[in-house]
Amino acid sequence: MAEETTSVITKRPIYDQIGRMPKPVGTLLKVSPALAAFWIKRGIARAAEPGEKGNPDTLSLATMRPAPDMTAPPATPS
Repeated sequence: MAEETTSVITKRPIYDQIGRMPKPVGTLLKVSPALAAFWIKRGIARAAEPGEKGNPDTLSLATMRPAPDMTAPPATPS
């Protein structure tokens, strides 16, 4: 059985890989229904209309940097 996905249009840049540029605003992405609901509730993306195509704003990427390396949080003294 294929995994269920939901189409969303990004309203903010989405960093999905370390060292890579983010997905620009207006990108059409297929994500899990749970992730789509999380992003929509927080204003990160909106639900795509049936048949809607993304219209990425690639010009906005000119001022953005690739995602930085992830670092572990500092150890908390016990």
